[in-house]
Amino acid sequence: MKYYPMTDDVKKFSNNQRFAYNVVVNLYTCKDEKDDYINKNVRIGSNEKLSEEELIQSATNVVNGLIDSKEEFKHYDLVKIVGITFAGAYDRHLK
Repeated sequence: MKYYPMTDDVKKFSNNQRFAYNVVVNLYTCKDEKDDYINKNVRIGSNEKLSEEELIQSATNVVNGLIDSKEEFKHYDLVKIVGITFAGAYDRHLK
């Protein structure tokens, strides 16, 4: 994974952590036999560099929490993660 210097926008959500990651999680949804797909942008911050597996697990945990708690998902018959894309990796120490 290639790391980039943190922009001001990324610094805002990184909570002063050294590394910040943007991940796009693709969800399959079904309601009354109608299929749809939703993309959720997930931001992960860490003081340690995360492996791809750790990043996938963190993003999955965040999205599963959203699915369990957010009202927008309660009306679906089925919601499942079908894809994860790494959209950006940032290191606060890079200039």
